[in-house]
Amino acid sequence: MSTHRSPARASAAVAVAVVAALSLASCGTDTASSSGPTPTGSPTASPSPTGTGTGTGQAHDAQDVSFAQGMIQYHRQAIQVADLAETQAESQEVKTLAQDIKQEQEPQVQQMTQWLDSWGEPVPETSPTGTASPTDTGSPTGTASPTDTGSPTGTGSPTETGSPSPTDTGSPTDTGSPTGTGSPTDTGSPTGTASPTGGGTLPGMATEEEVEQLQQASGADFDQQFITLMTDHFEGSMELARTETEQGEYQPAKDMAQSILDTQSAQVQQMRTIADQNNY
Repeated sequence: MSTHRSPARASAAVAVAVVAALSLASCGTDTASSSGPTPTGSPTASPSPTGTGTGTGQAHDAQDVSFAQGMIQYHRQAIQVADLAETQAESQEVKTLAQDIKQEQEPQVQQMTQWLDSWGEPVPETSPTGTASPTDTGSPTGTASPTDTGSPTGTGSPTETGSPSPTDTGSPTDTGSPTGTGSPTDTGSPTGTASPTGGGTLPGMATEEEVEQLQQASGADFDQQFITLMTDHFEGSMELARTETEQGEYQPAKDMAQSILDTQSAQVQQMRTIADQNNY
């Protein structure tokens, strides 16, 4: 007896097989999807630390700026004067002192320049004799803007259009208005050198005439002028350093100021001993 399936039964069997195959394929896809790696955020998804401050890692105030700008000018002139001693001094003691001054102060100028750059503050310019540039007197930070409008805290540039205050004469020896930021050392000595704060002169700084006279001197005459000039110079710079130790906020600047006080106090005593020994 032959076994012959009817067309209806055959069609049903085919349909069941197709449905089963499709079901298996669907399960495989779902399994693959569920077992795949879990997406993670991109490298930019997590917040990165953001820096604060001025790039120095510590806060600073106006006194720190005034200290750096003023001491750069003191040091530049001291280094220039010390350079002369190598060939013009007679005393070996003076030559050695001058060399010590250069070795101590050159790195400090570089460090203070870096601070001012990181704070976004101007670095004072200098004239050929090491005294402050006449253009370096306009704002509380030591440089005058060409568009300065003559505020009460400025000293006034030749192009300023504002009305000056009674103390705002705009001259290089301007003693500064009461609202200026000059330190207690910024009292306007008769040396005529410009203050970094625009409020007068830096006490103890040599005038251009005094530097030029020293450049022409030699031998014992040079030694005497060098000792006299540098003693006055250090007394002025030590006062600025002392103010920084009392009023500054930036600790590295306060530490440098204390180091300057210690070093220059000893050097002033040394120069006074030399002066006494030679009747200067």
